[in-house]
Amino acid sequence: MDKNTEQLLLFDLPNPLTKTVGRAFFLGLPEQPGVYQFRDEEKKILYIGKSKNLKQRLNSYRSIKAEKADKRLVRLVNATAAITFETCSSEKAALRRENKLIRKYNPRYNRAQVYPNKNPYLICRYEGHRFSIRRQSGEEIPQVKGDEMLFGSFPAGMTPRALRAWQRLLLVLQSKSKDGFALPDNVMENQYYKQLTLSFGRGWLNTWIQKHFLSYLEGKHRLALWALSAPLLITLMSMDRPLRRLCWQDWKFAYRFFAAGPRRNRKLNKSRGFRPDNPISPANVSDWQLDRRLSTTG
Repeated sequence: MDKNTEQLLLFDLPNPLTKTVGRAFFLGLPEQPGVYQFRDEEKKILYIGKSKNLKQRLNSYRSIKAEKADKRLVRLVNATAAITFETCSSEKAALRRENKLIRKYNPRYNRAQVYPNKNPYLICRYEGHRFSIRRQSGEEIPQVKGDEMLFGSFPAGMTPRALRAWQRLLLVLQSKSKDGFALPDNVMENQYYKQLTLSFGRGWLNTWIQKHFLSYLEGKHRLALWALSAPLLITLMSMDRPLRRLCWQDWKFAYRFFAAGPRRNRKLNKSRGFRPDNPISPANVSDWQLDRRLSTTG
């Protein structure tokens, strides 16, 4: 945190924007849609926003009070040395422009749409009844070998947690353990590795689940997860309460991940006329989601 702003909330300080930016700047703002940037003394972008009325929106920052407003906003206005803006033809155009600028500059005070290149791809490969998975992040779609399959990109926060859930559920089912302490420590902890292996086990049901796990990653259906549930429910009846609660949380997370990642990507590809299982770059995911949202709002 900036030394000049770390103790702002201890004092009843006036809003500094009018003094630092100038009253004439706020009076001369256009009443049009556009995108604006807050910059520090080194001209580095601190925050990017959009508005359907630049004059109204930017003037609202002048009324922010240290004792009432969100701490993040208070720090932003006190760190701002200049404000720049550009007008757009419409609010939708401003939203698209904001989306691209945030991805490009990753401003400190923006929360949404930042660091899309962290959204991982999953590179998968069969190893008998095992399934090797590694995560790889980046702006570009990675190249894979002939025996590898590529899925993604998926939400950065959910992906490692969902894979860990699958790994733990499969292990619990195969070990038929009634006590979490009987399972390996590194599996029971929520440590998320760049590479892990899902062991589906042998038998016709396990082979069927492994086969349809690909459909799960492609966003077709959750049959693999539902098929896993049947034998898992029988096992859960004899488990101790902590392990039962953990398995239930894992199952719910694997269920939610499907909608937020694989199913979302499948719908985005279909809306663009591409193959439903095509990998999508993080930038395209962001832009296509925005376009779909704008089309539904009219």
